[in-house]
Amino acid sequence: MLSVITHSGGSPEGVADLLFDLVPGAVSGLIRDVILVESEGDGEALVALCQDAGARRLPGGLGVAVREARSDLILLASARLRLDSFALERLGRAVSALKPDTADRGLALTGPAFLGIWFPARPRGLVTTRARLLAFSPGVGLESALARASRGTQRLRIAG
Repeated sequence: MLSVITHSGGSPEGVADLLFDLVPGAVSGLIRDVILVESEGDGEALVALCQDAGARRLPGGLGVAVREARSDLILLASARLRLDSFALERLGRAVSALKPDTADRGLALTGPAFLGIWFPARPRGLVTTRARLLAFSPGVGLESALARASRGTQRLRIAG
């Protein structure tokens, strides 16, 4: 149902935690595949982690990863995104409820607001279509695409 695209963000530990959180989603069929966009500082530990978790590592940036994703519905995931079983269940229901005309707009996954309702938390993930992500320039980074593509989207608070 979803292809997950993430990057290390300089934190192999964050990727390890995210991959661990995604396992129940893969078992239930919510997560179809996981792609890690390689960056220059990724070490051997991250390579071994991806091999153990069954995640694909791709050089070339976000555009290449979006084209290689197995699903047309993509979850851009920051390494800071945490998905416990309750959050995965809510995400699954929200994704199932997305209609084709609203799926392109996206669904931002956030944590709690920092200063109340006037300052919503920055998104840690975004569910959107492949077509929307392919509209970005090839060299755009994952965090930048996440921030830009989540403007004006529906928000789902799932990460604590």
